[in-house]
Amino acid sequence: MNSRRPNLWKKVIAVGFFAVIPVLFTQKAVFAEGEGFTIAETSGSTSVDESGTSDNFTIVLDVQPASDVTLSISDGSSDETSISPTTVTFSNSNWDSAQTVTVTGSDDDIIDGSQTSTITISVVDEISDNAYGSVADQTLSATTADDDVAGFTITETLGATEVDETGTTDNISVVLNAEPSSDVVISVTSSDTGEVTASPATLTFTAADWDIAKTVTLTGANDDLVDGSQTSTITLSVVDGSSDDDFDGVADQTVSVTTTDSDVAGFTVIESGGTTTVAEDGSTTDDFTVVLDAQPISDVVISVTSSDTGEVTVSPATLTFTSGNWDSSQTVTVTGVDDSLIDGSQTTTITIAVVDESSNDSFDSLSDQTVSVSTADDDTAGFTVTQTDGSTSVTEGGSTDLITVVLDAQPTSDVVLSVVSNDTGEAIVSPATLTFTSANWDTPQTITVTGVDDDLVDGTQTSTVTLSVDDANSDDSFDAASDETVSVSTADDDTAGFTVTQTDGSSSVTEGGSTDLITVVLDKGPLTDVVITVASSDTGEATVSNSTLTFTSANWDTPQTITVTGVDDDLVDGTQTSTVTLSVVDASSDNDFDGVADQTVSVTTTDDDTAGFTVTQTDGSSSVTEGGSTDLITVVLDAQPTSDVVLSVVSNDTGEAIVSPATLTFTSANWDTPQTITVTGV
Repeated sequence: MNSRRPNLWKKVIAVGFFAVIPVLFTQKAVFAEGEGFTIAETSGSTSVDESGTSDNFTIVLDVQPASDVTLSISDGSSDETSISPTTVTFSNSNWDSAQTVTVTGSDDDIIDGSQTSTITISVVDEISDNAYGSVADQTLSATTADDDVAGFTITETLGATEVDETGTTDNISVVLNAEPSSDVVISVTSSDTGEVTASPATLTFTAADWDIAKTVTLTGANDDLVDGSQTSTITLSVVDGSSDDDFDGVADQTVSVTTTDSDVAGFTVIESGGTTTVAEDGSTTDDFTVVLDAQPISDVVISVTSSDTGEVTVSPATLTFTSGNWDSSQTVTVTGVDDSLIDGSQTTTITIAVVDESSNDSFDSLSDQTVSVSTADDDTAGFTVTQTDGSTSVTEGGSTDLITVVLDAQPTSDVVLSVVSNDTGEAIVSPATLTFTSANWDTPQTITVTGVDDDLVDGTQTSTVTLSVDDANSDDSFDAASDETVSVSTADDDTAGFTVTQTDGSSSVTEGGSTDLITVVLDKGPLTDVVITVASSDTGEATVSNSTLTFTSANWDTPQTITVTGVDDDLVDGTQTSTVTLSVVDASSDNDFDGVADQTVSVTTTDDDTAGFTVTQTDGSSSVTEGGSTDLITVVLDAQPTSDVVLSVVSNDTGEAIVSPATLTFTSANWDTPQTITVTGV
């Protein structure tokens, strides 16, 4: 362990514990510790393969540098891997944040097995903090798995190899599947050189030309035997003693070669125009001709049969060739047969075969020959959807309407139609699938459409019912049939509105600030927000806690509460009644709620003010002397009047004391301002 490591961990814990620890644990890294930086390999080792897979490792400095530290990452001259990035730079702020290096496998064509490359990480001294100048390089090994497999590929011209006894030739080409490290020699041998020969006898591939195909020429060999077409085998084998050891275990490969005998009985079938096609309704016919290839000693009878007389018939059913007419072509007429199936274009096989018991023995061994006949179908896959009265309408209360469906033509196997409503909140369908068979395809099946109730004020809604062929479970002929749709109109049964509820059926407060509650809830769910304003007609008597209430499609049925609070005043005005009005804000609300009428709530505010006035004597008493001294008395109202209050001031003995003024007038503006009475001794 580096002697500076404990200080590093103290710094990690003090400065960035949560920044470092997640990297260490999420990568599950195995650390290879260096003197100045640490490498962590993901999964404990670095492994890639030639197909281009990648693996990662991370680098982090062990100690905070004073200036930047740049590390170079190199795999030397290895052509097994590539590295990105090739340099990483740490600053004194990110020195303890791990940086990721990606190692990617590089492809080659060499069979070289798994290769190990050495990746070197070193400080770039000239552009790095001097304190890191003496830090030693570190290395890690990267294993690249080979994806090249020894082998060779043979390609036959036109996909098959055929020659005949007259000496015609055919070719095959051979090429290695991967680059060898030394020569690979392949031997070429014929299983029967009396039928076919091969040239050259060996093929040699080098590291330079391994991917260039080499040609083997196969030549037919003549004999005097009437032996019909013969099949021989050309075997290609790696010559282990002369070849790269990686190719020693490669299996032999063979090519079958057909050598046509020039002395063999046979017959030739020629289709008019090269193909045979008829229409299902029998309006068109086609034909082919048959002729023997050699003269027989006795009659040769050939049968002509159709594999499916429900699609195609042939005429005549037999052809007889004699030693006199063997080289005169005879014609077979092919006629289409109509059916009711949606089976698309059908291919029927016409078999032409020698009737052994009625024919020259030399022709008994002849292989049957076939003609493929395409019968064009005149039936079209599809289905028809019919709505009751030409349209489909339901209501939210659960009313129903019907749709019928029938196939347009008979299938060869079941046809399953899926029935889907695009909005099951408005309309549902039953059943969800319809299955038509080849027996009931022309019997209409019924779909019931049912309206679904909701709490939304959404007006009449239109949804779509889609009918489509379930390709995976249906006759393939119907896979391309277009979907059919039906529009369903669902009439709404919900009415926009809102309900206001007063606690105990009324709303009462007092001027002292008591409160009462009103709750509001929508009657039905809106499609968009509904905003309701709340306003007091006299905020001097009662105020409301909310100026607006907003209901959404999610909370529309949750009552919202308004708190009504009494407002204190100084007026002796008795019990007052004000009005709280609730109104839908049309511009901000679901349009369906625009026509909803305002609602009002009466609020009673009880007065807490009492009429009266207060008299105050200077020093608690009033005293004067006969010599004309004075004393003062102040008067003020106890509550605000709604109109003027006049107080008369009278001395009961004007021979002892007189008062001034004789009246005091208080208004709603000065009621709480004390007024002075002067008492004068007489």
